[in-house]
Amino acid sequence: MALEFDPSLPAINETEIEHYCFGCGSQNPHGLLLRFRRRAGGGIWADFTPERTHEGYLGMTHGGILATIADEAMSWAVTDGGDIGVTARMSLTFRRPARVGEPLRTVGTVTQRRGRAIDAVARIVTVSGGDLVAEASARFIRVSADQAREWREAYGAGDDDSMFGEAIARGSALD
Repeated sequence: MALEFDPSLPAINETEIEHYCFGCGSQNPHGLLLRFRRRAGGGIWADFTPERTHEGYLGMTHGGILATIADEAMSWAVTDGGDIGVTARMSLTFRRPARVGEPLRTVGTVTQRRGRAIDAVARIVTVSGGDLVAEASARFIRVSADQAREWREAYGAGDDDSMFGEAIARGSALD
C-alpha cells in the first residue's frame, strides 16, 4: 500500500533549469524552495517549515507566506494535470496561526476543469497533528497556446531535466 505522503518520491518540480519563482524556484536564494510530490489518491503535497525570515507578528508566520504556499500548491496541482494556468482569483481563510519553526504540510487538488477555467483547493496543516492552519480555493485560467509553448520551451518541458517534467509533457488541452 502506498503512503499517502511519501517523501521518497521524486519532486515533480525538481530541476536544474534556471528558475527564480519565489515559491518553487530552486535558484531563488530568498524563495520558499517548495518541492511538490504526488499524493496517493490524487493531488500534490509539499512540506515547509517557516523560519524567522517568514515572520509577521512575533513568532507567527506571515499570512502572505501562507498565501504563497497555498497558491503554489494549487498551481502545481493544475500543472500536474497537464495544464499551464495562471491564478485568476484566490480566496484564503486562516484557521489558526502558524508558528515560526512549526513544520507545515500543504495539499493541492484540482476540483473542476471547464473550458479554460480550472478550479483547485489547498489546505495547509501542521505536520505533527494535522491541525488546519489555512484553506484556499482558486480559479486558474489556462494560458494561450503560444504562451504555453513559450514556457514549455523555456523550461525544457519534455526534456529529462524539465521543470515541469512529465506533467506537462503528458499534454495539455491547449495543444
